Amino acid sequence: MKKIIIQLLFLILPFLCTAQEYIDIFSINYGKSQKTTFENSSVTTSISTFQTNLILPIVLNEKYTAITWVNFSSYSLQLFPDSNNNHLYSTNLRAGLKINHSEHWSGIYLFMPKVASDYINLSSEDIYLGGTALLKYKRNERFSYSLGLYGSSEAYGISMTPIIGFYYHSPDKRFEMNFLLPNDADINYSLTDKTKIGVDFLGHGNSYKLTTDNIRSTYIENNSIDFSSYVQRSVLDKKILLRLKLGYSLNEFRAYPIDQKLDLQILVLKFGDNRTLLLEDKSNTFLLKLEAIYRFDLSTVKK
Repeated sequence: MKKIIIQLLFLILPFLCTAQEYIDIFSINYGKSQKTTFENSSVTTSISTFQTNLILPIVLNEKYTAITWVNFSSYSLQLFPDSNNNHLYSTNLRAGLKINHSEHWSGIYLFMPKVASDYINLSSEDIYLGGTALLKYKRNERFSYSLGLYGSSEAYGISMTPIIGFYYHSPDKRFEMNFLLPNDADINYSLTDKTKIGVDFLGHGNSYKLTTDNIRSTYIENNSIDFSSYVQRSVLDKKILLRLKLGYSLNEFRAYPIDQKLDLQILVLKFGDNRTLLLEDKSNTFLLKLEAIYRFDLSTVKK
């Protein structure tokens, strides 16, 4: 078994050797917000979130690496003042290639289908297709930047998102910045060999078709932004990272008729948006989140 694991690590190692000296192969987190009140109502609801990720890159040769990435996420909240809790799910598959174009330039090209809805009466209409292309320039082991584009079909139409990335690790390896904007940013500092403190930002948007009384008549458009500070402790030879996060979450859930779409969305710009807004639920609350991450340290293998 140990021999198989070592062989697998050497298969994925060339893919992992980017400016970062680690890869998060598996992660899982659970978060819960404090209760918030519906607008113009005394009814309260809390928001529970769950997410897990698994990534498996396999090196084909010195230039090409195959990537498989699976993500599952869920929301649990009361969307309407007079309803029970609603459950919104999204299962995402990312499959594609990483290509080493030159000594400094590489690219990641992914096909990204997903299944997103309340998972009641699932059908092919709950499948959305997307993709991303990301070019990365690696200046050295401590600094890189990237540019890319993500596009996807959604319940509300077509969404396009430009991507800008930046990574920096200080010479003493205590200070680290990892940005993948507009959706992800992390800044952290090592207090000791096993303890870090940091702040992060996570923005995400999705759409889910909703079933009411066994009828599909609406969809939910969700946009959320989480700002968090955290304490991280590594255990088991720093392979497992445990994080406790406290932050503030901005959540917006909007309901529209299922047959109404916009022409195109680019970030916050919406073109041809003549939809009828059926519901708008803005829930801004404090958030407590627990995370566990399995991280593989590349520097130990390099040595």
